Amino acid sequence: MTHIAYKGSGSATIAHLSGEISAQFPSLPTAMSYVKSNRLRALGVTTAKRSPYLMEVPAIGEFLPGYESFSWYGTYAPRNTPPEIVDRLNKEINAALADPKIKARIADLGGTPLTGSAAVFAKFLADETEKWAKVVKFSGSKL
Repeated sequence: MTHIAYKGSGSATIAHLSGEISAQFPSLPTAMSYVKSNRLRALGVTTAKRSPYLMEVPAIGEFLPGYESFSWYGTYAPRNTPPEIVDRLNKEINAALADPKIKARIADLGGTPLTGSAAVFAKFLADETEKWAKVVKFSGSKL
């Protein structure tokens, strides 16, 4: 495989659909509509378990134990944002993600909304940073 650096998943997906490239590693929300319409074939998902939206597609961890890599999105505020504003934003965002219409739209895209406190998100970020720092160090990659 040859790595090709595209400026985003949209241009990579267009290249894939046109036959310019033969494989890619898009996020599920990027690829979901193309997979559902049989324009792209999903060979595996990179989450720890199969996606509930594509149960017929294996998780790569099923044949490469311990493998997990997934896209996630979060909401941030400037460092000195008052705690009451962070708490209010967190409460409103969690409420929105619990709304059945929003949950259904996210599910249509292959996403799974995760809710929780700012402290839970901070712990997640620390864990992800530690995990990927080990991968970068092991790979020998340099800036």
